Amino acid sequence: MAGHDRLIIFPSRANEVQIKQRIAAAKRGMGLLKRKRDAIDIKLRELKRLMAEKEEEVDYKMRNAIFSITKANLIGTDFNPAYVTDTHLATTTITKRQQKIVGITMHYFELEFSPVAAYPLTGLGCGGQHVQIVRTRFQEVLTDLVAFASLEYMVRMMMYASRQTNMRVNALDHVVIPRFINTHAYICGELEEFEREEFYRLKRSQVKQLEAKIAFTEIIRTKNMTPEELEAYLKRGTYAHPVADVHFDLDDFDRDNVEDRVRQARLQRHLKRMEEQEQAPEDIDAFLKRSSSFSPTPSMVEYMARAQVPYAAEIIAEAKKKKEEQKKRAVEMRKAAEKKNAEQRKRDEEKKDDEENDEPPQ
Repeated sequence: MAGHDRLIIFPSRANEVQIKQRIAAAKRGMGLLKRKRDAIDIKLRELKRLMAEKEEEVDYKMRNAIFSITKANLIGTDFNPAYVTDTHLATTTITKRQQKIVGITMHYFELEFSPVAAYPLTGLGCGGQHVQIVRTRFQEVLTDLVAFASLEYMVRMMMYASRQTNMRVNALDHVVIPRFINTHAYICGELEEFEREEFYRLKRSQVKQLEAKIAFTEIIRTKNMTPEELEAYLKRGTYAHPVADVHFDLDDFDRDNVEDRVRQARLQRHLKRMEEQEQAPEDIDAFLKRSSSFSPTPSMVEYMARAQVPYAAEIIAEAKKKKEEQKKRAVEMRKAAEKKNAEQRKRDEEKKDDEENDEPPQ
């Protein structure tokens, strides 16, 4: 993919979301610009229609105004155009105003006439009525000419706005949005590549862990073998020590070291259980359950005697004694609880009988 077809951006999840939002915003903006372009085209066609109608109307009124001057001259009206050209009093003004069409600011012109005409006594001797007709017709022509000029200016502005909006739509449709889409495709491809690399690294890590586990198993299996057993083991087609990236300390797996660690762990576990038994809970059933699970078994006694643990006999005797005391105390607590419950039931029955005897007969 060429570099100019996409944005220069780092492929990440955040940038992917951002580019996706920019694509959606660009498409939404292009839709709005298309609607604006359509509205401008509709308004432009309407203005062109009004401009064509106004042009015909101005042509017709201009012919009538010129014909009225000729008619006034033929009748012999005292009409001298020099009065009109040499006047110093402005009776007509043009005002510029503005309006917005589809968000575009348009300027147009309005013609205003003063109520007092210039040289009102013109044609007083003869043909004054024809002079007034000529003045009125030329005022109408002047008003239509200003309106036609305003329409022509608005048409030019609308054509420029339509062309500019069309350029924006084409830029979004053919340049901006494809560039964003190419950038999004590039980011998605890079992220997928990252995921594949991460998956490969994970699998390689699992393979290395499996190799280390196999190597550890083979070391444990072959550590205490005699030369004859190891030779027979190798003849079966099994490697004695597979290659692994993990370093193992072989001295930790000697038989004497392993048995010593196991012996210490079991003794510590037994001492911990004895400490827990000394703290008897209030719940009798839970206490009996825990105490029975922590009782020394014959296998434990044999192990402690065989391991020659110091004070093993005293520890076992003390543990048995504590267990018997705990059982005895539990039985006493259970009997006391049963006795208390029986007395309570008896009192409840006596109270109920007294209430029944105290009720008056109906």
